[in-house]
Amino acid sequence: MHITNALLASVFAESSAFCGKEDVLHAIIYHQLVKTGHSHTRIAREQSLDSNRVDIVLHGNSVSGDFTATQKKPLAAIEVKGGAYGTRNALADTINTSGYCDDMAKLKPEAAKGVESWFVCVDMPELGRAISLTKAQLVSEQCSLHGLSFAYYCQGEDQFYVSHPKKQLVAYPVAKIAASRNVKGVDFLLKQNDKKLAALARDCLMVNGHEANNTALLYDCLRTSGFGVAQLSLETYFSFAAQGSRMQDRPDMVVFDGDFDGRFNLYKGGNAKQSNDQHKLAHIETIFEVKGGSAMAKKSNSAVMKAYLADIHKLSGWRELAAITRSGTKVQTVFLGVDVRASGLPDAEVKTLVSESKKLGNGLIYISRDRIETFRP
Repeated sequence: MHITNALLASVFAESSAFCGKEDVLHAIIYHQLVKTGHSHTRIAREQSLDSNRVDIVLHGNSVSGDFTATQKKPLAAIEVKGGAYGTRNALADTINTSGYCDDMAKLKPEAAKGVESWFVCVDMPELGRAISLTKAQLVSEQCSLHGLSFAYYCQGEDQFYVSHPKKQLVAYPVAKIAASRNVKGVDFLLKQNDKKLAALARDCLMVNGHEANNTALLYDCLRTSGFGVAQLSLETYFSFAAQGSRMQDRPDMVVFDGDFDGRFNLYKGGNAKQSNDQHKLAHIETIFEVKGGSAMAKKSNSAVMKAYLADIHKLSGWRELAAITRSGTKVQTVFLGVDVRASGLPDAEVKTLVSESKKLGNGLIYISRDRIETFRP
C-alpha cells in the first residue's frame, strides 16, 4: 500500500489541531506525503482523472511534475471529506443515511483499473459529530462496493479506523505528534536571496498542474519552517469577505501567530450567533493570495497582469476590511505569483507589479524561470 497506516496516523494526529475547511486536510496529507519521501513532482492536487477532479493523486516515476499531460495509471487517488460548511459539519451534509457519498463514484473507475483508491473522512465534533461507529461501518461497506479503501477519524480520539475492499473495519492507534509553532513570521519569504524562498521557487517551477499545487507547496514550505497546523489555514471563511449571500471570497492562505488555537471556522461551535472573526483577527499575521498553475501558463502577458493585479487589489481590500472589522488589526498581505511560462513577464510589467504593491501596501513574490522578484512594504 502507498497510503500506509503510519501516514494516516500522522495525518489524523495533526488534523486534531484545527477546525476549518477541508482544504487544510488536503494540505496536511500533501505535507505528510512529502515528509515521508514522495517527490512533490508526483503528488497532484485537484487532479483530473476520467473527467473527475480528485483531491490528491499520487503518481509513479513516469510522471515528473507535468500533471496536464496524458497520464499513465497513478499509484493512488484520495478523496477527502470533512471540515466546516458554515455552521455545518461537512460529513453530515455529504454522506447519506446508507453511508454513501457521491465522491465514491468519482473513485470507482480508478479502483476498477487497479489504482489504490481511498475515501478519507475526518469528523469535527465541535460542529456536532456526524459519523457514529455504526455509520462508519455503513460507509465502509459502501466503499467496499465501490472497490475503495476507507479511513475514518474523529478528532481528539486515540484511534482511527481503516478498511479495504471486502475486509473488515479495523481500529489503529493515532500517532503522537508534538505541536510546533513559529513566532518569527513569514518575512523570510520576502527576502530576495533567502534559501527557503529559492527552494520554494524551484519546486513551484517544477510543477505544471492545478494552482492548488502551488498553495500546497507554500504550505509545505511554511510547515518545514516551523509553523504548526494551528497556524496555517487554506480557503479561510471570514464574514467581512462575504460576496452577497455566499462566502465565496476566501484567501488562499492565512497565517496566524503562534498563540492561535486553530479555530479557522466561521462560527464558534457552529453557532451562527458566535462569529470567529474577532478571534481570528486578534491573531492573524499574513494573508496570501496565490496565482499560478497550468491555466495561467496559457495566458498572454496582459492576461497574466490582469489576473495578478486583481488579486493584489483584493488583498488590499481585505486588509482594509479586517482593520474595520476589528479596530487596530494589522495584517500583512502578500501576493505570490508563479509564472511557469517559458518566458516570464518583461521588466516593465514586473516594475508595475512592484509599484502597485508598494502603492497598496502589499508584499510581493514573483517567480518565473529567469527571476525571483520580491517586495516588502
